[in-house]
Amino acid sequence: MPPLTAQSAIQLQLEDVNEVIPFLVEITNKLDSRIKDNGRSTQVSLKSFRVRIQTADVGDVAKFQPDGGTMPLGGSSEWDQFLVTPIAFVVPIQYTRLADEVGEPKTVSTTNPVSKTIADAVRVVQVRRDMFLQTNGDGKIATIDPTYVAGNNPIILASSPWGARLCRRGQQVQVMKSDFTVVRGTCTIQDKVSTVGLTQTIRVDQVPNQNGGAQPGDIIVVNGIAPGGADPFVNGIPVFHNTNPNGNLLGVSRQNNYVVANGVNANNAQVTLPLLRLAMNQVEVELGEDALGTQIYHTHPSQLAAYEELGFKLETVFSESGKFNDKGFDGLFNKKKLTIDGYEIVSNLHADNTRWDFTNVKSWGKVRWGGGTRWFKNRAGTTVFQQYDFTTGTIKAIENSYLVDYIQYYVDNPKLLSSLTSCRLPALN
Repeated sequence: MPPLTAQSAIQLQLEDVNEVIPFLVEITNKLDSRIKDNGRSTQVSLKSFRVRIQTADVGDVAKFQPDGGTMPLGGSSEWDQFLVTPIAFVVPIQYTRLADEVGEPKTVSTTNPVSKTIADAVRVVQVRRDMFLQTNGDGKIATIDPTYVAGNNPIILASSPWGARLCRRGQQVQVMKSDFTVVRGTCTIQDKVSTVGLTQTIRVDQVPNQNGGAQPGDIIVVNGIAPGGADPFVNGIPVFHNTNPNGNLLGVSRQNNYVVANGVNANNAQVTLPLLRLAMNQVEVELGEDALGTQIYHTHPSQLAAYEELGFKLETVFSESGKFNDKGFDGLFNKKKLTIDGYEIVSNLHADNTRWDFTNVKSWGKVRWGGGTRWFKNRAGTTVFQQYDFTTGTIKAIENSYLVDYIQYYVDNPKLLSSLTSCRLPALN
């Protein structure tokens, strides 16, 4: 993305009469804001954290003969541990000296564009976390649609699971083959269309053309992710809400059923009440009735609309006077008050639009290096870095700063989780 210049910040200068600058970008961080640093981890080195979990209590039982019989050998409780390693991602900021100077007090600017950009970066980190929490821990944020014609710009994205919702203007991304084995190249997103019901697209500065160029079925990946598919990134919902018994979870084999989450495959059917009940029952049968109570249902607005449709045929309009419209008529439910068996529904625009996740936020945690999010600095304490001309070696009137986030997520009890996946979208969604 080009540096912030005085010319690009001209809208913030004296002629501006808006006291409040409207946001034309979404700033949602619904899930990340719910997940607290809960302290259930122990730092064991500079790179890894140990999260202890109890996998069984004293489970042995046997009949014995009290009239001289032999007692059986005893059993005991059992424990295991997850190993969690924080990862780092950075929000880089670049601006010219003039852009900063015109924002100084008593000059022409009403809002310092550099200060505003720096403040925005802190909020962007929270939004990015929420976006990455929807992903599979591999850095993939979109898929190129099968209808895309190679070489065309904009690039058409598959509408599910995320469309273009996890992409941002100004973001540099990589295009890779779907198995992460081939890198097609990098590009910068200049614009996107992520409106529900419209074709999902990103317009880029230049369509990647390496190794055959961007192809239908390729994936859009966070910049900096190494090819091969084994480079870990931020752990998201699909990492933990996972019914697959293969592979491992945070160093523990999924052959151990206690790290395999519950889940129901809707097989492209619309969400129904029995399916939602089944997802909850799975948790109760695994852990008992006391395991229910602090969960939420996390989903996309399109799935919330599908749930709302279930109530249309049950809706009744009451009238005290006998006249249909004496209290007015609202054909849609108040979505902020919708619940499922009393459980709160968290509608998140970043969410996979084909799933409902019955998740216990209290079982989630974060681990961080040091103080977590902070400005990158060198040993001299510098957080603002001067650019140099590589040809002449002279300094340039451009500076950079870097906001770094050191974070990783874990779930200490996957059996508290359940999901309803592969749900059909409502019409026009």
